[in-house]
Amino acid sequence: MLPALKILIIEDSTALLEQLTDSIQNTIALFDRPDIDISIVEAASVEKALQVVHCDGDIQAVVFSWDTDVKQCEIDADNPGKQRVENNAIVIEAIKAIRPELPVYVLGDAIKGLDIVNQSNGMESFFYRNDIISDPESILGYIINDFDDRNETPFWTAYKEYVLEANDSWHTPGHSGGASFRNSPYISDFYRFFGRNVFVSDLSVSVDSLGSLSDGTHAIGRAQAALANTFEVKQSYFVTNGSSTSNKIILQTLLREGDKVIADRNCHKSVHYGIVQARAMPVYLDSVFNPDYGIFSPPRLSQLRELIESNPDAKLIVLTGCTYDGLLTDLQQVVSLGHAHGMKVFIDEAWFAYSLFHPYFRHYSAINSGADYITHSAHKVVSAFSQASFIHVNDPDFDKDFFKEVYSIHTSTSPKYQLIASLDVCRQQLEMEGYKILNELLSNVAEFKEQVSRFSKIRILESADFKKIFPHFSEDNIGHDPLKILIDVSELSYSNQEIHRFLMDEVGLEIEKFTHSTILVLLTLGGMRSKIVRLYNALKKLDQGKASLTKSKSRPSLPAIIPPISLEMLPSSAFFGEREAVPWQESQGCIAAGLVTPYPPGIPLIIPGQRIEEDHINYMRSLSNQKLTIQGLYDGELYVVKQRP
Repeated sequence: MLPALKILIIEDSTALLEQLTDSIQNTIALFDRPDIDISIVEAASVEKALQVVHCDGDIQAVVFSWDTDVKQCEIDADNPGKQRVENNAIVIEAIKAIRPELPVYVLGDAIKGLDIVNQSNGMESFFYRNDIISDPESILGYIINDFDDRNETPFWTAYKEYVLEANDSWHTPGHSGGASFRNSPYISDFYRFFGRNVFVSDLSVSVDSLGSLSDGTHAIGRAQAALANTFEVKQSYFVTNGSSTSNKIILQTLLREGDKVIADRNCHKSVHYGIVQARAMPVYLDSVFNPDYGIFSPPRLSQLRELIESNPDAKLIVLTGCTYDGLLTDLQQVVSLGHAHGMKVFIDEAWFAYSLFHPYFRHYSAINSGADYITHSAHKVVSAFSQASFIHVNDPDFDKDFFKEVYSIHTSTSPKYQLIASLDVCRQQLEMEGYKILNELLSNVAEFKEQVSRFSKIRILESADFKKIFPHFSEDNIGHDPLKILIDVSELSYSNQEIHRFLMDEVGLEIEKFTHSTILVLLTLGGMRSKIVRLYNALKKLDQGKASLTKSKSRPSLPAIIPPISLEMLPSSAFFGEREAVPWQESQGCIAAGLVTPYPPGIPLIIPGQRIEEDHINYMRSLSNQKLTIQGLYDGELYVVKQRP
């Protein structure tokens, strides 16, 4: 299968459209590009053109004849990227509203060329129409060159070429291209399992031409520049030890000892640990938790406003842009609030790395909303290896030098080059076909939900359900990512453990997350339609009672209220001070020295510096019989600040 370069030509004159199409089509063979499939798509009206851009993700270039008549039109009302078009200048904006990465080339009268450039925003280049008809090589050369630039993988290409040279290895790693595995009677099976390329491509940082990750040089630097261009930010960085590390890098860059930071309590534990490492003082937004489904929502914007007003000296706001279950904060409101009070905004968007690449999601994108710092787990829902992460920076006051020092503290001097390469090709895919894949996934999930709606017991939770269980859902304009499918199984007469066993053992489906009443299914860029069909088949068996499972009459419940956080001291003072272990049942009145987090729901119950109260003890007691994991408990004990005699 070859990469497709479809060129959309917009011209309402049938004669001119035919001339343009024939001229460009007849010139394609002159460029001798057997590596790409170049083709032409025609649109005799702006309305049709916008529909094509919306529906056909293989369109990689648009040629727009400026004299095309624009008769106030708009694309289908069901299209979330719909745009009302009133003049020629807005045509380009309408195209970019659907796919910002799509280059648009304008054809027009050369005499009016400067005026056209002044009227329009976002065009790639301008060409005199008559020149294109007589000499189409000029525009086709531009289009192919721009396609190649967008499709470039600076690190992956250089890395692959170096590996294929098969140079002798006189440097680390010690297995020397797999020789120590390959020639061993004991561990050669390890080599055979993974294959030759894994070992010969495991290189040392001694390969100078590929560049340094910590310094961002050579091929790595060029790949990071391409990443920033794709994500429309000032700076982007590769991280090879997960977004947990990305979060800590940002927090330690921005915060100093005692600095206040307004943070979502529901943030990933790496945020809490990053605040501890920075020796900062967190001011936490309360959890909004629904015990019936075991899920939490984004924090209330009304409380965020209150905390901003009462803590005007806070340096930073830290929020999760998309919850595990797909609930989306209206970040445009958050960024406006923060910036109006001189606060930077950092968004952990680990579960929403594709947010910028489809108009359905773009309103809730952290980058589109103007956040200063964004982290993406490139391995969670897009196409990179585990531990691969992006950091994006849009802060006009970015202290790059200090950031690089903190980055070096956390970054290995021997990074895994396969991880870096996966980040490079992940960017390439989002740039070239992110929109297309997301469009197909949205269509597939809509069909899947329509079919599941006919079930009698199993149902998929939608925005209407979230509005009922979270009172601030509508008020705060909270959204929902439909690719995170939260399935309500509370009406089934089986325990969640039995459902999990059926899906895994009998059907071979590994589900992302369970609560006592829901299962969460993630549709990622690898979410093939056949997987959706298999999931539907399994759910249908469960709904119809055709699964051979042990029935359960009751389900466990979760406490409705998570006690609020009130700090007695800086979390870092408690965490790094003298500590001792005490049984959790006897910890009331002590000051916690570590993080205590029950799963589910994954919300920190206790953080360092917090005095443990009776409510915390009762909360843990209510969970103790439910076979839940509580991180921060060690053999029934937790760590507290040591009491002086």
